[in-house]
Amino acid sequence: MTRRFLANLLLSLCGALAATSALAARVYDESTIRIDGKSRRYYHLYDSAAEGTATPIVLVSGSGCRDFASRVPSFFEHYPAPINLYFLEKAGIEKGDDGAHCSETYSREDVLERRVGDTLSFIDVEPQLHSLAPRSLAIVGFSEGGTVAPLAAAGSAKIGWLAVAGSGGLPQSEEFLIFAARGVAPYATLFSRAQLLRTYAAIKADPESLDKRFFGHPYRYWRSHLFYDPLPTYAKLDIPVVVAMGEKDDSVPIESGRKLHAFFASRPGNKFTFVEYPGAGHALQAPERNYLPQFIAGLAEWIKGKRNPF
Repeated sequence: MTRRFLANLLLSLCGALAATSALAARVYDESTIRIDGKSRRYYHLYDSAAEGTATPIVLVSGSGCRDFASRVPSFFEHYPAPINLYFLEKAGIEKGDDGAHCSETYSREDVLERRVGDTLSFIDVEPQLHSLAPRSLAIVGFSEGGTVAPLAAAGSAKIGWLAVAGSGGLPQSEEFLIFAARGVAPYATLFSRAQLLRTYAAIKADPESLDKRFFGHPYRYWRSHLFYDPLPTYAKLDIPVVVAMGEKDDSVPIESGRKLHAFFASRPGNKFTFVEYPGAGHALQAPERNYLPQFIAGLAEWIKGKRNPF
């Protein structure tokens, strides 16, 4: 075997490896789509070598007007399988928005029914999602997205898996009262139970106000979220569902997740998994351990049918 032959062989191998690496690259594309006659940004995160083979996922983000799209790839950086994920940015959010000042458009559009409607429209309009067969799409909701995602799952026959993190089974109005009773700031430091109840009444009396605010959101936002009971929506679902919460969550009390757990425990034959991470907060992160990557990694095996890989 000559030196020239060896050199040519090495060059060929390097070229093949480079080509394989290029094919396997993770891609993050930005596109636009029209929903209700308005142009919206959406993003597609996928592995080019496995395009068309991975179960598609729609991601629904949490509350606030911060640009979330720029953070999506980092959330799924260590996803241990080919990925095919779609994310629709909320109306009224521009690239680079830090969440400190929300636009008028965002404040007007930021209600639960609009978020659910936009998600369903996105699934119906986006070409690849539109072509999917029933129960071939997964939906993943974080925080407020964990309220939106079950409603979307109940409204779309295409959705066959529902994963939620940082959201439970109680109305927010009850969750805030639990925190106030437990002495959790800022609920207990800013409001008494009586004050919270008076605020609830004020929101019901002026439900479309964009000027009056409570915990950083206008009354219009709260009238759509605060009194919504998620249990009837979950009761409609006959698909695999996983809900993850941190034991020390200070945005949604763990009692809310345990309520959902108990609800499904009383329903024989359910496909529900509840994961409670010890010592973890709202982002599934404990002082000594970040459970979020573990939860996201577990989704890959869970979608394939493994009961509890978390």
